[in-house]
Amino acid sequence: MSAFAVNMSATTYARPRATSSSRAEVLRVTPAITRATTTSATMTKRRRRQSRAVTLTVRVAASDEPSSRPKKSDEKYSNLTKMRSEAQAPFRTARMFIFGAFAANAALGLSIATLQAVTKALGAPSAPPLDQSLQNIGIDLGAALFFGYLYKKDAENREKQMARISREERLSALKCELSSGKVVSLFDLRGFSRVVIAAGDADYCNASIAAAEAVRDPLLERGVLVIPLVLGGRGVGQINSAQIDAPDDATDRRFRATPVYTDKWTAWIDEQKREAKVAEGKGVYVGLRMDGRVRSSGVGTPPWEKFAKELPPADKWGGFLDGFDGRVGVDT
Repeated sequence: MSAFAVNMSATTYARPRATSSSRAEVLRVTPAITRATTTSATMTKRRRRQSRAVTLTVRVAASDEPSSRPKKSDEKYSNLTKMRSEAQAPFRTARMFIFGAFAANAALGLSIATLQAVTKALGAPSAPPLDQSLQNIGIDLGAALFFGYLYKKDAENREKQMARISREERLSALKCELSSGKVVSLFDLRGFSRVVIAAGDADYCNASIAAAEAVRDPLLERGVLVIPLVLGGRGVGQINSAQIDAPDDATDRRFRATPVYTDKWTAWIDEQKREAKVAEGKGVYVGLRMDGRVRSSGVGTPPWEKFAKELPPADKWGGFLDGFDGRVGVDT
């Protein structure tokens, strides 16, 4: 009896000890688990931050690199060029639509007539007469070729016109220095001056300036501004100024301007000479209207006397439907 009581008391005292030891183990393990959880969460946040930083870096690098795919803005002609082309030839789009529709209709009729002729030749009893089918083939073929030719001609004219307008836009961005020292673009001179560019070697430029001096007063009344360009110069500011005769007086200074960023001027002139198949070393001139369009161009000394007779004074209008700036060709 006493032994059983002793065993029970030992068991009773042993259970609280075991319970207290397990609690101590839990208390010891809990901070370690908490620290491990906190460390894991911190590492996860760091990884997320690093991945975001890598993503941003990749995006920035991708935005800095030029895209290999063509963008909508990388078109051959700008929207302004297209609008100017439509404004200068307002009926061309309607004509091209009509010519294209007639050519497609004739091509469809040609295919049907050809099929009818083949089936009749093979002995189909319900096919139209062979001579009628051959006649339809001739009519449809002639109509398809005729309207196709008209469509192609209008398309070629539109391409030439848009190329010319694009060159004029690039020309308007070129800059020159006035006698006052102010640097302006040719676009800024629209409505005020009729620019005449004389491009060639130094002898050609001096000869062109000397020829303009003979009719300087009429040209000044008509707002003509001469820009001599010595080809072969590079850089910014006055190019080869020692090779060109200096202006004599203040009136002559208002009559002339100096090209700036001459590499761009030379590139534009060289492009025009290649388009016109002009030999190297030839002096050329380009005359602009007040609205910036090319009025005349050619090889040799500019026809100053012709300009003085044809151009209206700067403070007056010209003839009817001639752009109020002398007679020019009209695109249709």
